[in-house]
Amino acid sequence: MTPPYAGEAYARSLAHIGVPLAVPEWGGHVLVRRTPCGSREDAMGPYPLAVLEGDADVGAGLARLKAAGLVSVVLVLDDRQRPALSAMESAGAAVRRFKSHFVHDRSLGPVTYGKHHRYELRRALARTVVSEISLADHLPDWEALYGELTTRHGLGGLHDFPQAHHETLAGLPGLRTFGAFVEGRLVSAHLFVTHDGHAMSHLAASAPEGYQTGAAYAVNDLALTELADCAVVNFGGGAGTGDDPADGLVRFKKGFSNCLEPSYLFSAILDPEAYAALSAGRAGTAFFPAYRGPRQQERADEHQG
Repeated sequence: MTPPYAGEAYARSLAHIGVPLAVPEWGGHVLVRRTPCGSREDAMGPYPLAVLEGDADVGAGLARLKAAGLVSVVLVLDDRQRPALSAMESAGAAVRRFKSHFVHDRSLGPVTYGKHHRYELRRALARTVVSEISLADHLPDWEALYGELTTRHGLGGLHDFPQAHHETLAGLPGLRTFGAFVEGRLVSAHLFVTHDGHAMSHLAASAPEGYQTGAAYAVNDLALTELADCAVVNFGGGAGTGDDPADGLVRFKKGFSNCLEPSYLFSAILDPEAYAALSAGRAGTAFFPAYRGPRQQERADEHQG
């Protein structure tokens, strides 16, 4: 069965990022987008993770993208669903650790919570009703929740998902949705994409009433119970690229996990000459591709500020 994130329909739901291009050597798609300057194009993987099968012919896939005239490619890979690091590097890709993911691995023991999460869970269960739901049956309510999230945190760009994305999710094989209700109103929901015993947190959002009741604690607890057919439940990482233990989202996810696992950033320069020209003034940055990162003067101004 094709992994949910690998299909063309899913890739097309991310039209705000780029145009799907199949990479059969990898078992999935990338999204092609125009570079910031000029008429060239590059590629990135789908949100939140790219599909790169364990036995993928990494070199042949890179050759396909190079033949398509792309300048570079960047993917985020899950630690459990990827080729060996040596295989990717020997094929010409650079691979480095990205953010840590908070994971519950059932082989390490049953679900247990610390004092804080036990308190918040009792409080949430006393104020909400939680259940697994069909996203299709609650799509307008979910879109409203996610809209509140984007407004509250000023999310845009990658996270400004079009309506077509939510509609595609509603019919995506392997999607599992868990919600919390107050007097029949959906106040919190968490979407997981499941495949082959692995559940990946996709999106989660709460209304103000959801925050007030701590509904997300009850939603995640229900997810861990109902996803019993998944040996691994990946709650994803913290906001941005950091692993700040003082961050509230990090503390929240950590309380539902029993191990930390890395994600990886896979990148390759396909046209070195074009890449160098596009990256002029941005040398020395760890951002990839460099031409999408801040210029040196911009970084200096930020430091001085």
